[in-house]
Amino acid sequence: MPRSSLLRVIVFALAAAGGVRGVLTGFAQAPPAARTTIVLSDLHMGPGRTAAGEWHPYEDFRWASELAAFLTTVNTEGRGATDLVLNGDTFELLQSATADCQGTAAAGCTEAEALARLERVLTAHAAELKSLAAFAQAGDNRIVIVPGDHDAALLLPTVGRRLTSTFGAATSRIRIATEGYWASADGRLVAEHGHQIGSSAHRFDAWPSASVAAAGTTRVARPWGEQAVQGLYNRVETAYPIVDNVAQSGAGIKFALAADPALDVAAQAPELLHYFLLMTPWQQFRMELDGGEVQPPRWNLADTRAQGAAFLVSALPDDDPFKKVASEAQAQGRLAELAKALSDDEVLAICDYRAAVRRARRRFEPVVSQFAPRGPVITECPRMPDTRGAVFDYFWQSRDRSFGRYLETVAARLPGKAVPAVFVHGHTHLPDRAQSNANMISGGLLTIPMEGFSPVRGALTPVVINGGAWQRTITPVQLDRMQAERGVGMDAVLRETQPEQLPACYGFVLIPPYTDAPAPSVRYWRQPAGGNGSIAGNCGGS
Repeated sequence: MPRSSLLRVIVFALAAAGGVRGVLTGFAQAPPAARTTIVLSDLHMGPGRTAAGEWHPYEDFRWASELAAFLTTVNTEGRGATDLVLNGDTFELLQSATADCQGTAAAGCTEAEALARLERVLTAHAAELKSLAAFAQAGDNRIVIVPGDHDAALLLPTVGRRLTSTFGAATSRIRIATEGYWASADGRLVAEHGHQIGSSAHRFDAWPSASVAAAGTTRVARPWGEQAVQGLYNRVETAYPIVDNVAQSGAGIKFALAADPALDVAAQAPELLHYFLLMTPWQQFRMELDGGEVQPPRWNLADTRAQGAAFLVSALPDDDPFKKVASEAQAQGRLAELAKALSDDEVLAICDYRAAVRRARRRFEPVVSQFAPRGPVITECPRMPDTRGAVFDYFWQSRDRSFGRYLETVAARLPGKAVPAVFVHGHTHLPDRAQSNANMISGGLLTIPMEGFSPVRGALTPVVINGGAWQRTITPVQLDRMQAERGVGMDAVLRETQPEQLPACYGFVLIPPYTDAPAPSVRYWRQPAGGNGSIAGNCGGS
């Protein structure tokens, strides 16, 4: 980067962070009248324990004491002036221990059935709800519950009212964001679960309405992504308790299918492949502050589409657990219709993503979620001849376009129609991370890690950032490492590992009080067994 560009970025970053002192102290230098913002997502509080007192395999949130300790610390550090945003999928209302929703492929629970599910969750997680109520009642704290795709039923009137009534005296401090998102009073911060972004398989057609009319009854809509994978999760999570704890969200299904040959998904292969190809965790890659010098390639859509189903299969690295299923589906002629049905935007996103994977593997970059980061190099899509060469190695144009378009829709519904300075999302369970040392902005004794990204090249705002899940998670790379260390098959790893055995490290987004530009960062609540918890910048390992 030219020296002038680097200086401009350093100055802007220092201003956005509130100066050197603000970066170094985080919570501690908050102006007394200002508010701290904490954004958590994907707690997935579910059915709790079985009648025998054991955790139900569907239960992902087993951390009541950790949540209580975290909230106590946030209240103290935030001086009783914190906006706590529960940014979607706080409650698990898609999975149930009983067959209690008699819906259709596109329509799930009725309002009464969704209410019954919520009642069971509220009973199972009374301790967590008590901790949230106590936090809301302390000082001038506030809690906003943003619905996600797994708890979209909160948008149904009786379901939402039942939840808020649970908090008793704290009800006035807690609200459900029926508008489908949360925005700060000044409009500079927006939090939304993330399932509505781009070509997400979990989009609701009429969000923030989550209901559809089916046979004369109002039911919760079921996006096609839920239809594609939720039944599989229900089938395999009983045997493999951590399948839903693998980040990127959905990746655990790949491991389960590879581990258990008895899981025959041949008929579902096209839909599942479509689902997996649209899971693009861009935040796993190392980014350069290139100042715009490196340009995006233009992919030859005609030549790419001419490959037909072979294009879809070649988009998966050879070590991807779903590669065998996809290859068999191609040989059986099951993927031809999918290849034709993909939109141009979807094809371009797949091409950008596979080029980014290729670059990461060629550079031996330690990305956090791809399978075997030093595995076989994937091929690129055909380029247009005039965009060949290293100068055309910016592979995030689809990401920028997708988020840029979405932020325009976000701005359109805000007062003043201004794009927010910070947009926080979740959904993927995979947090953004501080970039490597080569990609940090340094000035004197200060090093500012660049977390999140801006869909506007050459600018540091708006910042799009993902805090991951306030949950115990494991990446595919860590799962592979666990298998190697134990010297057993993946089936044994998935079958024998409980969520409690995963690191006690829970991601969230922190936005300290600000007077100028907000400075978001990913932080973690770490709580070792028998020890006191604390907020940290990482989970202590890769």
